[in-house]
Amino acid sequence: MDFASLKNMIAKIDGVINVKVVTENDEISEVHILSNNLRAPKQIVRDIESSLLAAFDYRIDRKVISIAQIQTEDNNEALRRVRYSGIDLKTEGNALECIVTLLHDGEEFGETITGIKTAANRRKIVADATIRTIEKILGQAYLFNIEDVIISTSRDINFVSVLVNMVLNENEQTMVGSAIVKQDINEAIAKATLDAVNRRIQKGAL
Repeated sequence: MDFASLKNMIAKIDGVINVKVVTENDEISEVHILSNNLRAPKQIVRDIESSLLAAFDYRIDRKVISIAQIQTEDNNEALRRVRYSGIDLKTEGNALECIVTLLHDGEEFGETITGIKTAANRRKIVADATIRTIEKILGQAYLFNIEDVIISTSRDINFVSVLVNMVLNENEQTMVGSAIVKQDINEAIAKATLDAVNRRIQKGAL
């Protein structure tokens, strides 16, 4: 197991300032996190679990994770939360067109993404349409990139995890969002993508 890569992944998670990983018998025995106070410890733990499972197929025991938070000087004046409104998918031949509609400050925003109609690409198109709409809301292009969209099942519950890369001021960070699949898997993908980014939007950190 490449524990250095696992540590680097954890260090990229939103809110993490520093991380120390202790191993024993080729397993992680302790993870010590120093984080800012902009996110709840449970959210950070959830992101650690999701990112390690998605990127390395490694299921970490949350009991080995300890988090110490410190006060930061980050701006706490958050933008109003961006909310999911709807999704529209259209097919024409081998092409798939997707529009994800999001609500912000009482106004609807949408961006159209078109790509080849394959099962795997459909997931990425939905996620791409979501982040492009978010960039439209923020008025900033080329902020985000979809790293991966993972469909998982746990105890008969289907859920989606989306890894989103963000480049801001030449610094790269990976964020993870998740959503339970209720009826429409495409809706869950859009909501998971939004979940990954919304925390940064709310903290006014973009």
